[in-house]
Amino acid sequence: MPRVQYIIACLLMVIPFLGYAQQETFPLYSKEAPNTKALLEKDVIGNGGRIERVAVPQITVYRPQKTASNGKAILICPGGGYGIIAIQHEGHQIARWYSDRGYTAAVLKYRLPEEDLLNESWEVPLMDAEEGIRFLRKRAKKWHYDSDKIGVLGFSAGGHLASSVSVHNHAAEGKEPSSRPDFSVLIYPVISMDTSVTHQGSRRNLLGEKLNTDLENYFSNETQINHTTPPAFLVHSWDDTAVPPENSIRYAKALNQKGIKCELHLFEKGGHGYGRGNIESHGNASTWLEMSDQWISDLFSE
Repeated sequence: MPRVQYIIACLLMVIPFLGYAQQETFPLYSKEAPNTKALLEKDVIGNGGRIERVAVPQITVYRPQKTASNGKAILICPGGGYGIIAIQHEGHQIARWYSDRGYTAAVLKYRLPEEDLLNESWEVPLMDAEEGIRFLRKRAKKWHYDSDKIGVLGFSAGGHLASSVSVHNHAAEGKEPSSRPDFSVLIYPVISMDTSVTHQGSRRNLLGEKLNTDLENYFSNETQINHTTPPAFLVHSWDDTAVPPENSIRYAKALNQKGIKCELHLFEKGGHGYGRGNIESHGNASTWLEMSDQWISDLFSE
């Protein structure tokens, strides 16, 4: 092959990859994570790549090329009932989708509330989510997005975590920058600890020895909304037998009563735990990604 043709062929092979997201994993804390009681040597990984025990909390960031950035970032909290982390189909797959559309998308590997590994274990997932928001906010200028356009997305128990950081961000504790997200995307989320509507496994795993205490109300996030709570986009399905859609309904109603922007989609079909979903198995609920992207765009264009 002539030299010029060879060079052109090489360029044609490389060009498609120039727009791909840059992926990098960072420790969430620069030193030992707070509330650590005992350390694992490494994560315990189960079927399908799901994480069953977390050794070190981390954040994996997918960054678009500088010229492709849309100026927004999003922290993704996979679900798993606070017992495992479904980090592939509710984490990395989702981050790649958003990054392809210009977001800096970060997957949070948060510590599960295991009492043998953690002190005050019920506080730790929220602590890690707050640190994840701060992590992104500190790097906004360097990574070419706006510090006031950083959202949080969560699935199922990860939706509970995302709504928790939305209502319980501890900006008043002197930690900088703020851990308050600017918007939230909640997909079939656990919202309440009310035993009539909650996901019982998430409730037991999160609260542990604090079951039947005031923390049940504290972590019933529909009761904790105030004027600083960010706008929310929620998706649920009527046929969700794991987490009743009443969770999303209660959160949306409470936001609306406070005059906070909210969009709630209740689909006839979808079930639970589908991540991106597909039209054959999950019907119109599988369109939530495109719908959320449009909602976020509209939110910041008003």
